[in-house]
Amino acid sequence: MLSYPNKYNNKNRVYTMTDEITQTQIDSELSAVDEKMEDSVLSPDLIEAIKKQVTAEIVEEMKEKRVYEEKERDIRRESEDLERANYIARMKDSDEPWCEMDSKVRDTEHGSRVQMEWNDAFIVYLKEAGLQGSDDEQLIQQYLTLLLRDTVDKYEERYAKDSDFQ
Repeated sequence: MLSYPNKYNNKNRVYTMTDEITQTQIDSELSAVDEKMEDSVLSPDLIEAIKKQVTAEIVEEMKEKRVYEEKERDIRRESEDLERANYIARMKDSDEPWCEMDSKVRDTEHGSRVQMEWNDAFIVYLKEAGLQGSDDEQLIQQYLTLLLRDTVDKYEERYAKDSDFQ
């Protein structure tokens, strides 16, 4: 919410805009209007109309800037998604065991989403470690179960003695 003193009626005017308009921008535009008014005699109605027009122009410029920034953000996301896809493709072709979990909270209606990627070398690693399953998905589920159990056990060892929550 921005306010500035109006020297014509000595009241504070309050402008509420979703755009971020700095007081400096508004003051600058109003100064330009004031300079024009000093050179000529304008009616108060005309002065008010000019101020409204200037404010509307500033708001429109800020909206255009926001649209541009949104487009830039979309392009940046697309670039990051492409870079990530290339990285995953390289890692899936790797001879070294690799897995990666990615969690995103974009769909607030259904909660967060966890996605896991792995390569064939990771599946071989899990089988050599003694995990068994009819397919890769079952092996990954067993791995995640063991990982979570281990995490809970370590947490309990570390914090259970000091916790009031039991």
